[in-house]
Amino acid sequence: MKPGIWKVLAIVFIILFVVESLFVIWMIYYSLKEDERTNECLYNICDEYPYAEYLDGVCYCYDYDVFGELYLDKTKYIK
Repeated sequence: MKPGIWKVLAIVFIILFVVESLFVIWMIYYSLKEDERTNECLYNICDEYPYAEYLDGVCYCYDYDVFGELYLDKTKYIK
């Protein structure tokens, strides 16, 4: 190896470490936001329904019909 190559490698590893750290921080932020939206769906929007789910920004509220089967009763987009 040339004498100055370790400096280049050190800079590359520092850059990779910073990018990886930013990615991990973003993933934690995104996960917390999704949990917040899921809780909003379950406890604020669909609180009177027996079953609810949150998928891809949309809150689905289900209720039982006269035969005892679930049907989609309410849908709301959550930003």
